[in-house]
Order: sequence, then structure tokens, then C-alpha cells
Amino acid sequence: MKTVIDSSDKARLNLQEVFSYSDLLKNLAFRDITIRYKQTWLGILWALVKPTFNIAVFGVISMLITKSNNPSESFLTVGAGVIIWNLMTSCITESSNSLIANSNLLTKVYFPKLILPVSSIMVCLIDFTISFTIYLIMFIIFKGLPGPQFLLFPLFVILAVTLCLGVGLIFSALNVKYRDVNFALPLALQFAYYVSPVFLTTAFYLQHLPNYLRPVFLLNPAVFILDGFRYCLYGTWEFFDFRYVSASLVVMIILLFFGVRNFLKFEKSFADHI
Repeated sequence: MKTVIDSSDKARLNLQEVFSYSDLLKNLAFRDITIRYKQTWLGILWALVKPTFNIAVFGVISMLITKSNNPSESFLTVGAGVIIWNLMTSCITESSNSLIANSNLLTKVYFPKLILPVSSIMVCLIDFTISFTIYLIMFIIFKGLPGPQFLLFPLFVILAVTLCLGVGLIFSALNVKYRDVNFALPLALQFAYYVSPVFLTTAFYLQHLPNYLRPVFLLNPAVFILDGFRYCLYGTWEFFDFRYVSASLVVMIILLFFGVRNFLKFEKSFADHI
């Protein structure tokens, strides 16, 4: 008899094993995207409904707060933040729920469980691609083609996914043991929404925050990602400080390292708690 999982094995990331299950990864992602929009009248166009609604609502709120007289500029600025923020929140939410949603697989067959949160993020990237394509068309109509800095766009998408994968792995492991995560995570993400420059700019926050809170605000990795995403479109970076950028990158790496390590550490006990 061959032992597939040995409790004495150390938790370590085996990328070769993960890649060997690439077909399973693709099939899970395809299954999830099919189920999500099955028996819906609009189908995959529902990927546009949430960002459009948020852009409309928070675009108006942004205009009222900043007293802007340029609706197109306000909605495009808010739209850039909403599009990338929706990617981040959906990646965190879907990856944190991936183990519970696939509990039937966890208890039946062996495969690297890391595939589940990664496949859920692939589905989020499909939704993001659709909504961003429409947004980019509108941006070109009102603002023209972005400059050469747009070539950095994939980098900030990768950074956003890296941050969310680290956070999602932490919450996915916790969610198996403590279902309170399902209630606490939406509240945490809602709080993060209002303390990040999604529908208001970094300059607005820095102008209105007390001096002692400004470093705390700038250490938020989401600030770096949101500002970088807008830079790819507009070519201007509202507040760039190498110290805070470096700190944000370090935080992302730490979260990813801790997320993977924690996930692999408890991977063997997932089926017991499910």
C-alpha cells in the first residue's frame, strides 16, 4: 500500500507537483466560470454589472465630496480604482471560500489543495478582463490612448493577485476551521475599501488625514497598487515615495510567504475539519 499523505512530512511547496495537475486547475476554473453564469439571461455580462453600479454610485459621491465639475474625469478616476479593487476583493473572497466550496473533492481524492484557491483566482481574472476591456474603451474615447507607462499594467495586476493570494490563503485555511471568517471577511473588506484610495484619490486622503495617520495610510499595499494602476492609465503618480513603495512590496512578500506556509501546514487536516 502506498502512503500518499504522511503526517510526518514537512509542509513545503512542491511547484513541480502543482504544475503536474495543471489540467485539473484548468478544468476547475472552467467549471467555476460555467456554473457562475449558468441559467442567467445576461450570462458573463454580469461581470459588468457590479463595477458599473459601483462606478456610478461612487462617482457621484466622489463628485459631491471633491466638488468636481468634470463628470467624465471623476467617473474615469473612480472607475480605475473600482475595477482593480473589484479584482482584489473577488480574489480574496473567492480564494478564501474555495476549500469550503469544493469540500466534496477534499474528502475523495488527493491533489495539491493549493490548486483550489489558484483556480478561483483565475475565474476572477476572467471577470476582470471583461470589465477592464470595457473601461479601457471608455477611457480611450474620453482621454485618448494611454502613454508608454501602460506597459506596466500587467505588473500591477500581478502585484494585486500576489497580495490577494497571500491574504486569500490565510483566510481559506482559517475558514475550514472557523466559519466565522464568512462573516468577518466582508466587514474587513468593506473597511479596507474606505481606507484605500478607491473612489477618492491618495492626494485627497493625505490632505485630510492627520500627520500621524499618513504613514499608516501609505503603508497599506493597496494604496501602492491602486496608485500604480492609475499611473498606467494617466501617466502621473500622485505620491511616490520609495520608502513606502519598498515597504508595500515587503508586506506583499511576507503575506504571500506566510499564506503559503500556513496553508501547507494545515493542508493535511482540511479533510478532517470539512
